[in-house]
Parts: sequence; C-alpha cells; structure tokens
Amino acid sequence: MQKEGDSGINPEVIYLSEDSKTKNEDERPKKETEEFGAEVTASIDSRTYEHSSFFLGIPFIIFFGGIRSEYESVFSIEYEGKTVVVLYHGLCLVSAADRLFIHGKWDKGKKLRIQGNVVIADRVENLSSGLIFSHE
Repeated sequence: MQKEGDSGINPEVIYLSEDSKTKNEDERPKKETEEFGAEVTASIDSRTYEHSSFFLGIPFIIFFGGIRSEYESVFSIEYEGKTVVVLYHGLCLVSAADRLFIHGKWDKGKKLRIQGNVVIADRVENLSSGLIFSHE
C-alpha cells in the first residue's frame, strides 16, 4: 500500500546504474589467456636477471660440470592510467620514456609473487631505438 508522495522506490533494494556496472567490469582481473598488444611508454629502465635453470655434473672428488642459466628482463609500463609490470624471458633493453609496442599475454602475478596482473611479453618492439626483441 503506497502513501501519497511515495515515489515507489523500495529503500531495501539497491539499484545499480550502467556506470557502476561498467566500472566493476573494468576492475575485474584479466583472464590468464587474454592477449595483450598495445603501444605504450616505459616507466622505468629494464632490469635483467640471470637465474640457473639446471645443473649437470659428475661427482669425482670434486664436481665437474656446469650450470645452465637463463635471462629474464623486468620493467614497468603505463597502460590505461595504471602501472603494469612486464616480464620478458630473455634480454630486453628498455629505457625509461621509450615508446614500445608489446605483444604477449596477461598473467596472474600470484604465480610470480607479484601483486596484480603481469604481462608476459613474447615480442617487444622499441619504437624509440628500433630494436626488436622476439621469441619467434
């Protein structure tokens, strides 16, 4: 039963506008298989790390053998007003404020112990210097 002056809006029901719906969709985490390809600007210089992948050796009083190592480059970019971490498996030389075209996939940072989403790059084109880093 409605009284006079009652607009018919139920105070117990929450109404969402279209703007709040699209805002929530933008904030949801990216899917792991979602492709990434964009022209962006680098925020910081790239850091290259060397880590061992496996050891092969023969124990004969002392060990004879070797350690195989791989390189990984890490840097951040400005993408849609946010800072995003980019991981490239290999050497990738990037300086701050370089224009880049990056192609790769979104990944959840939890596996890499990084808070937030990460781009695992397959191809990085440095448009400022003309260098191309690719796994192809």
